[in-house]
Amino acid sequence: MRQLVGAVVLTVALGGCSTAEAPAPAEPPPPPPPPPAACLLDTTALAAATGLSWTPDATTANDTRCVYDPSGVQRAADGPAFLSVDVATATTTLDTVAELCEKGSRAPVGTAGFVCRYQGGNVFAAVTHEGRLVTLAASAVPTGTTAAQLVVALDQQVAALSR
Repeated sequence: MRQLVGAVVLTVALGGCSTAEAPAPAEPPPPPPPPPAACLLDTTALAAATGLSWTPDATTANDTRCVYDPSGVQRAADGPAFLSVDVATATTTLDTVAELCEKGSRAPVGTAGFVCRYQGGNVFAAVTHEGRLVTLAASAVPTGTTAAQLVVALDQQVAALSR
């Protein structure tokens, strides 16, 4: 009888005490890929300066060009309003690029950039950044902001890039 009780106790001890292993915690999702190199504008600062929210067009963005669309702005009859950022190897000087500016509108920004008006009041800016020439251009002044606000916004963006 003792052997039977001992066998039952041993069987219960060996069989009943095992615990199911907890499933391993799920791996966290991978971080999102970095944005294309040309999508380097600070959209929060851009929104604060212009009063419009700006979103990069992810479908066309790459390492040399990024287009920012103003959210909630109706397209003008004479064409869309957007900001474009172009990044190229710095093979030309800022003075050469500034030839696009209307006479007397060029203002320096930081030590390596400028902002100006061109093509009838639109805004243009350029900066040398990490050995590359970065240009920012507004195709038109979107409804909901002004050319002066765009000048301030691009001035801030160029100043941030020239640090």
